[in-house]
Amino acid sequence: MLLGLLVSEYIFFVPVILNLSIYWYLFFKNNVANINKKNNWDNSISVKNIIINQNPTNFIKLSILFNIMFLIFIFTFQGYSTTFWWSHFKLTNFNLYMFSLVILFSLYFMFISDKHIKMNNIYSIDYIFALINITLFIPFIFLTNTLFTFFFTIELVSCSIFYKFIVGKFFFNNNKKLDNFFSIFSKNYLNLLFFQYWSSFFSSILIIFSIYFLMIISNSTEWLILNFVINSNSIINYINNEYIFIFVSIIIILGFIIKLGIAPIQLYKIEIYKGVPFLTIFFYTVFYFLVFFLFFSSLIILYLSSLINYTWIILLIIIILGVFYIITLIFDINLFKAFLAYSTIINSVSFLLLILAIIF
Repeated sequence: MLLGLLVSEYIFFVPVILNLSIYWYLFFKNNVANINKKNNWDNSISVKNIIINQNPTNFIKLSILFNIMFLIFIFTFQGYSTTFWWSHFKLTNFNLYMFSLVILFSLYFMFISDKHIKMNNIYSIDYIFALINITLFIPFIFLTNTLFTFFFTIELVSCSIFYKFIVGKFFFNNNKKLDNFFSIFSKNYLNLLFFQYWSSFFSSILIIFSIYFLMIISNSTEWLILNFVINSNSIINYINNEYIFIFVSIIIILGFIIKLGIAPIQLYKIEIYKGVPFLTIFFYTVFYFLVFFLFFSSLIILYLSSLINYTWIILLIIIILGVFYIITLIFDINLFKAFLAYSTIINSVSFLLLILAIIF
C-alpha cells in the first residue's frame, strides 16, 4: 500500500527531478571547472576535463533531447485521470494535451535559439541555463488543481525569469567607455530589473489576496470545490453580499494582467522590452506570454467558470480602456523593441476579445 502511494504520488515528477539534477550538476560542475582553469588553481584541469564545453548550444541540444524523451513519457498517461500529491495536481487528457503543447512550444523555441546562438554567440551559459529551467517549470501550471499550487508554480517561474534578467547583463557589455557607466544601456538594464521585480511583487500580492478570500468562502482553493461553493450560493444564498465575488474577480484578473502586461497596465512592459536582447523578446512573445495567456483563458472559461457572470464585465471594461489607451500611444513609437511590445499588447487585447466571444 505504501509503495503504491509513493508511485502514484511521485512517478510523474521523476523525469523532472532527473532533468533538474542533470542540468544543475552539469551547470555547477562546468562553472567550477572553468573557474579553476582560468585561475590556474589546478593545473591538471584542461578543456577535456570540462563536462560541457563553454558553448550554450550544447545545453540547448541536451534540453531538446530531454524534452523529446519527456514528451514520449507523457503519452504513457493518456486516458489516465486522477489527482495526486494530495489533490494539488491533476491528470486528465485535457491537462496532458496542454502540457504536451507547452513542451512542443519549448522545442520550437529551443530549435530557433540554437540557430540564433550559432549566428550570434553572445549568450552565456548562465542565461541559457535560466531559460531551460523556465521551460521545465512552466508546463506544470496546466497540471495544477488548486489556486495555491498555481501561485507556487508561477512564483517559481517568476524567480527564474528574474534570475535570467540578472544574468542577461552581458547584453550591455558593448559599451566600452568605462567612465560612462550610467549610459542608456545601464539605464535600460536597471529599469528592466526594477519594473520586473515590482510588477511580479504586486501581481503576487493580488493573487495572495484572492487566495485568502477564496479560502474564507470555501475553505479550499481547489477548482472543483470553488466552483461548487460559488454556484451553490445562488441557490442556498448563504453569502448575502455578492460584491465579494466581484471583488475577488477583479483581484484575480488584475493580478494576471499585471503579470502579463496587458493594456491598460502596460507601460512597464515597454521598459522591459527595451532592456532585453531579441532572444528574450522572442521567448516572451512566443513562449511565456502564449503559455500564460492559454492558462488565463482556461482559468476564466473552465477552472473558475462559476465567476463568469462577474469576469466578463471586468474583461469588457479592460478591453475598452486598453483599446483607447493603445490608440493614444501607438503613434509615439520610436524604437523597434517598443513596436514589438505594442504588438504583443495589441495581440493580448485581441485574445481577450476572443475569450469574451467564447463566453457568449
